[in-house]
Amino acid sequence: MTMRVRLAFFFLLVLLPGPASAQRPLDRVPVRYLPPTLVVDARVNGAKPLPFAFDTGTTTIVLDARFATQVGLRAPAAERPAAPGPVRIRSLAVGKAVAYDLEAVVRDLAPLSRRVGQELAGIIGYPWMEQFIFEINYAAGQLTLWPRQAELSAPAHTLVVPLEVQTGPGFGGAGLFITGQVNTLTCQFEIDTGTDIGVLGAAIARLLETYTSSPRPSEPLPPSGSIGRVDVLIFGGRTFAHVPFRIDPTRGAGGEPYQQCVIGNGQLREFVLTIDIPHRRAFFRSLP
Repeated sequence: MTMRVRLAFFFLLVLLPGPASAQRPLDRVPVRYLPPTLVVDARVNGAKPLPFAFDTGTTTIVLDARFATQVGLRAPAAERPAAPGPVRIRSLAVGKAVAYDLEAVVRDLAPLSRRVGQELAGIIGYPWMEQFIFEINYAAGQLTLWPRQAELSAPAHTLVVPLEVQTGPGFGGAGLFITGQVNTLTCQFEIDTGTDIGVLGAAIARLLETYTSSPRPSEPLPPSGSIGRVDVLIFGGRTFAHVPFRIDPTRGAGGEPYQQCVIGNGQLREFVLTIDIPHRRAFFRSLP
């Protein structure tokens, strides 16, 4: 091979696009699992980074009331005193991944901060997440972020499953769902990185007889928060046995299919999980 041919071949390799899965991310940032939620550092309107819950189960963006006051964001008076008022934020950044002109609600997040053992400035939910593709590596404590235009291909030993984005009654924004199986029943599972263990709604809990006394439809439901257990949970190409679920009798009481099943961090952390909302897919790579 002549020198001229070698150089031409070299430049061809450089100019050709690399594997889609190797596309350069916007950033890689630390992510922490502080039960019940994931936590990342984020910046609002260019302020210093502060801890935010990173919650795929939250359909909006939430700012803690105390933090909002500190940065000069004050919600207008709501029609109902207990209703959270909206505010507009110029930018919300996680590392180099920045989204602009977002609406948020202001709430007192002190109870959640006490649960995680760290003061939280807010919650990052769907309106921010839909503008990026992101990978959660629980074991490495790393969140990788790509622009929404990125075209990723799945690494080896990864299962790609359809991701449904559902809006409508019962959702203030949008929820992220995959199809899975609980015992012998198929269910649409919401992916929720804001909870530690999964949740079962009233209708499917009755079908699965997860209540201690297996009550009949005419009998009163157990109090919210009761714990049931299922023999088999299947999703993301893996089978889990004897999985605890929190029972929520008020969730999906009318039999709504997208209100019955929630997967939390207890099982999600067994994977490297990529959420690709723009292309409606999720990648599940099992940890060794």
